[in-house]
Amino acid sequence: MTIKGNEINQTPPKYLKATGRSMWTRLMPLIGDQLEESDRALVESYCFNYQLLREAYENIKENGIQYALFKVIMTPTGEVIDEHHFEGYKSNPATKTLSDATAKLNMLGQQLGLSPQSRAELAKLPKPTDKEQSMADLLGGDNVDF
Repeated sequence: MTIKGNEINQTPPKYLKATGRSMWTRLMPLIGDQLEESDRALVESYCFNYQLLREAYENIKENGIQYALFKVIMTPTGEVIDEHHFEGYKSNPATKTLSDATAKLNMLGQQLGLSPQSRAELAKLPKPTDKEQSMADLLGGDNVDF
């Protein structure tokens, strides 16, 4: 590995919780040598959204995807008619958090080269050791008329 002087730090940020820090330590060996310090925000955002996804999932496991909504029905004079009038169901807000975090993980993962498609596109890029072509070669040789 060539030292460029601006590689991203392998140590996860302290503000990430255990889940985000765990993702950082799993992610950096896979992509760390391809990143520079300027890419740090992408990696942090990926790990943070993974942390959100897991927290939302745990909340959904504990509380379900929706919950029953009840309302107290009272007369204009304040007399309670029905303490538990069923109004319907309401979505657990964690379902939206889970959905948003999943979408962000997909987007950030593509930017970081973590999807099969993005890895295939990265594999097509010329390697630094590949022979560099001149502009004339790219345009069809020396016989280009301007």
